[in-house]
Amino acid sequence: MSKIKLGIIGAGFISEKHLEVLSSFDNISIEAISSRTLSKAKKLAKKFNIKFVYKDYLDFFSKLNLDGILILVSAENIYKVTKVLLKYKKPLFIEKPIGLNISETEKLINLNKIYKTPTMVGLNRRFYSIFHKGIKKINEKGKLLGLHIEGHERFWKINNILSSKIRNNWIYVNSIHTIDLLNFFGGKIIKTFNIVSQYNEKNGDNFISIIKFKSGTLGSYNSFWYSPGGWTVTLFGEGITIKFSPLENGTIITNKFIVKKIIPSKEDVNFKPGFYKQMQYFLKLIKNKKNIWPAISIENVFESVKTAKIISKF
Repeated sequence: MSKIKLGIIGAGFISEKHLEVLSSFDNISIEAISSRTLSKAKKLAKKFNIKFVYKDYLDFFSKLNLDGILILVSAENIYKVTKVLLKYKKPLFIEKPIGLNISETEKLINLNKIYKTPTMVGLNRRFYSIFHKGIKKINEKGKLLGLHIEGHERFWKINNILSSKIRNNWIYVNSIHTIDLLNFFGGKIIKTFNIVSQYNEKNGDNFISIIKFKSGTLGSYNSFWYSPGGWTVTLFGEGITIKFSPLENGTIITNKFIVKKIIPSKEDVNFKPGFYKQMQYFLKLIKNKKNIWPAISIENVFESVKTAKIISKF
C-alpha cells in the first residue's frame, strides 16, 4: 500500500511537535519541508529524515505530487499562505488562527466557495482523549446541564514580546482555543449576554459571557488576561460534575462526592495532547475529502470566530 505523501510549511516549535507525531505513522511519508528560514527547515529535515527542503513552499506544486499539506507558519502568516494554497485544491491542515480577525476568516471561506479545497483547522483540544471520556460519562448519566470555561491568558508574561497586530487580535490568535470549546462541548449558541472591560488592552482584556445553547444547556465564559490562572473547563451533568483543570487533567465528581481521575490515552501522554488523534482525522480528510466531528473546517470554525467577535465586542 502506497504511503500518504505530505508537505510541511513552517519549521518552528509547533512544526517539530507535529513531526514527532507524523513520524510515528507507518502510512505517512514526509516528502518536503519549507521555511523562509532555511537553516531551521534543514535541521528538522535531518532530524525527521525529510527528503526535500525548500525556501519557497510553491516549489511543492511544481516539483512534487503531494496528497496533503500542513500549514504551520506563524500566526501573522497563516492567512496569507492559506489564501495562496486554496487554489491548488490539495487537502490542507491549517494551524490556528486561520485569520487575525473575522474579516480574514470570511475572505478565506468565500474564496473556498470557489475552490472547494478540503480543509481542517488545528484546534487540537477538540481531540483530547480525556474530553471525549468526560463527554461519554456525562451522556451515560443523562444530559449536559451546564458548562463553565475559564480562558485566562497570563498576558503580563507575553504582552511585551508580541507585535501590535498579534497583541490587538489575541482573542482570535490564542483565546480561540477556549472559545471554540464552548461550541465543542455545548453545540450551537442561541443567546449570549456579554460584558467587556479594558484594563490594559485597547480591545479589552476582561470578558464575561452568559450563554444559552440550542440544546438547553447553560454556559459561562470568563477570561481575565492580567490575573493569575489558567484554562479550565467544568461540565455539569445529571448527578455528575467533570472538571478539567488544567485542560490536560480531568477529574470526575459523583453525586456521592467520590473523585476519580480521567486517564488520558497513551498517545496523549507520549505526544502533545490531541495531536495524534488530530492527525488521524486529517488522514481521514485526505481519504474522504470531508471532515468527521470533532474535526473542523475553515467553514465550520467560523461559528467559533463569530463567538469570539461577540464576546469581545465593547
